[in-house]
Amino acid sequence: MNISENILYITDTTTQWEFYKNKSYTALIQLADSEREYNVKGEKGVVYNVLENSYEKVNGAAAVVTGVSGEMWPIGQSALKKYKIAPENITPEPQKVDTVEVDTVFAGVRIPYNTEFTLEVDYGEKAVLQGNRQGISHGQGDYVLVSTKAVDGKLVPDFSDSGRIVNGEVFDKLYKKI
Repeated sequence: MNISENILYITDTTTQWEFYKNKSYTALIQLADSEREYNVKGEKGVVYNVLENSYEKVNGAAAVVTGVSGEMWPIGQSALKKYKIAPENITPEPQKVDTVEVDTVFAGVRIPYNTEFTLEVDYGEKAVLQGNRQGISHGQGDYVLVSTKAVDGKLVPDFSDSGRIVNGEVFDKLYKKI
């Protein structure tokens, strides 16, 4: 994970990281179809994630998920376990589905809304995520989340994780403090 210089302070030991787990929320899920037009006018097989300002092709994906703010992203077969639905019950039309709560603990820190920043991540493909970007609401600011690891019996942020940015406006709908 490459962190933009203006927020490198989050890697200092004095930064107050808090710990979170995901919580169940309702999303929409539908079969992925590279011949279908989703939320990008005139483009088949492409979805736009408004929260990350990113476009992704659905080729090879098992399904397309629509999140709490209307953001869309494709998921693979292995990610279907995060949703309370059997793969054979997913249809071409969007249907409501609840997410599964898992025991993964994340370390999170909120970056004030007036600080734009980036994270370069690699989930098998490199991407530059934009935090607190102009044009959408961020509440009090977007969060940087990373996995945790145990050091001397205490959880600490694991900066070897690719990390993620979660929009501050919807953060409380997706995660709960532990």
